[in-house]
Amino acid sequence: MKLRSALLSAIAFATLSGQAWANDSAWGDGVEVMADEDMASHRGGFEIGGLQINFGAVVTTYVNGVPALTTNLTWTDVGTFVEQTVGDIGQNIGSLTPEQLEALGLSGLEAGGGVVIQDADGVTALVHNVTEGGTLQNIIINSATGRDLSQEIDVTLELPGFELVQQQLLLERFGIQISDDMRGVIFSSPGG
Repeated sequence: MKLRSALLSAIAFATLSGQAWANDSAWGDGVEVMADEDMASHRGGFEIGGLQINFGAVVTTYVNGVPALTTNLTWTDVGTFVEQTVGDIGQNIGSLTPEQLEALGLSGLEAGGGVVIQDADGVTALVHNVTEGGTLQNIIINSATGRDLSQEIDVTLELPGFELVQQQLLLERFGIQISDDMRGVIFSSPGG
């Protein structure tokens, strides 16, 4: 029963995620794009009831349509791997001193990975923090006006050998149907 619930949850999760499309902005110039084969070997995963599930996510926060912070997460059976990229907007939170963060009203964000944007419109802090347990926390602190903030989460879920599991589920369902039909024939009254 646990395997069936896990499979249905994984399928629902995979169907709800959409594809990520790169736009043609200058952000990311000079970034080397990995081949699909290389990317597949870097995706994480875990095992539930003998079924290997590969899982990865890319979280991108945009400011006025321009990527400001991107976090790549990969969950594996040995832990969580995180890679962050700060865009050309603002500056990395890690480069600010606790005093500078306090002056901006951002005390407590020293340990978070993110970006701070300070200009004439105000201050915006964007944080993607991944905890020890692999939980993603998204924090947005915004005192700026007229700033359009949005976020996309693109999830990759891969179920190697799922066709075999699907066939087994269909056979199990067929067996249950035959059993129910036979029970009706054996325990029903003749002619009735």
